Amino acid sequence: MALLFFQALAAELPVSQTRLESGAAAAKEPVPVWDLAKDAFAATTGKIERVDGRVQMDGNSAFAIPNSAIPDPSCFTIAMEIRFHAIEQRDHLQLLDQRVSDTGFAVDALNFSAVGSPLNTVINGIGYGRNSFRASTNQVWQFVFAVRDGTVAVYQNKSPGPTYLLRITPNLSPIWVGRTAHRKDGKPIANYEILGLKVFGPDYKYYQPGESADTQKNGYVGGNGWLVRMPGKIEKPLPRILYYGDSISMGYGDRFTALMKDKAYCYHWVHFVGSVGGFQTNAFVAAAGVAPFDVIIFNNGLHSLSWSPDKATDAQIEAVLRNMVRAFRQGAPKAKLIWAATTPHTAKGKPVTSFGDLNPIVIRINTLAEKVMKEEGVDVVDLYALLKDRLHLAAGDQYHWSGDAYQLIAGALQEKCDTILSHP
Repeated sequence: MALLFFQALAAELPVSQTRLESGAAAAKEPVPVWDLAKDAFAATTGKIERVDGRVQMDGNSAFAIPNSAIPDPSCFTIAMEIRFHAIEQRDHLQLLDQRVSDTGFAVDALNFSAVGSPLNTVINGIGYGRNSFRASTNQVWQFVFAVRDGTVAVYQNKSPGPTYLLRITPNLSPIWVGRTAHRKDGKPIANYEILGLKVFGPDYKYYQPGESADTQKNGYVGGNGWLVRMPGKIEKPLPRILYYGDSISMGYGDRFTALMKDKAYCYHWVHFVGSVGGFQTNAFVAAAGVAPFDVIIFNNGLHSLSWSPDKATDAQIEAVLRNMVRAFRQGAPKAKLIWAATTPHTAKGKPVTSFGDLNPIVIRINTLAEKVMKEEGVDVVDLYALLKDRLHLAAGDQYHWSGDAYQLIAGALQEKCDTILSHP
């Protein structure tokens, strides 16, 4: 189902004739269906005063845009401009909220610090945290939530974020702005001003200059516990590869995709199993089923470093690895599986000349994984052996690596995939 839907989107998404971006050439100025400057609220809570088309928010107030502002839930745009008078760490902001159970959408932000503050998008009850909150005190922050023929895209400060290849299931709820749920991980941002907010209907689609449906590089499709990045267009009958892992897979991923250009379409699932109990079989089966994969590369990565002998037995670790193999095979029965052995844990600081104190756990997990993969008939690419004598290529944070190391990883995986794909 997910594959068929994605292919339909890739083939049918039209190029917009008009952009909402003020600097782009447009046939005419788009007319909003609803405008904060003049149109009535569906409801309000707390103190809401509209002055010169602007609304001051205090963290406890909220207003609702009528559901009628979105006549077509598969194609609309919400554009906002906000000035934050004060942003502190551990603040929380509810931008949009039109959720009812597993329908509708929402966007919220958690301000942890300058780095690592998530901007979360919720679609049909599933949260997709693949973006970062980029706002600062006393600067105008621009946010756009663009839904184009079923795809959902977010923009901050004229920069595109992720695109989600997921149709919003509509409901009759109004769209709330500023309605903040109580959270233990942050208090509501209490002092910000909404300078403008407009909702546009299906006659206009938002794209940045130079951007269109044809230039989309990739998008995400997902469900409970999984989110797979998919290539933007499927134009040739090429093999399909899914690579699964943590931030190490993010490091080598684009390099690997470039090496496989015109050889295969590459899909990416950033994920890891952090506990030896409660394996999410359904998530693995679903993620492996988004395309007819020919190859699946997987590794549970350095997030397994908590699996010390006092916290995880050999049998428990083997069970996790075996469950991964079997779930991937259930979701993608024709795919050849490749286990990418976990890279070394290294000492902190630069230059790196030694292993880290948790490296014995890496060796233990790799040893158990090699045993399981041999029993399950899974190919292995030994990334540990590839980098153990190249510690000077480590990033110095104990876990990650330099671009040269990621290029070596990408090359090793490409070589294995080339061999598999040339002998189907």
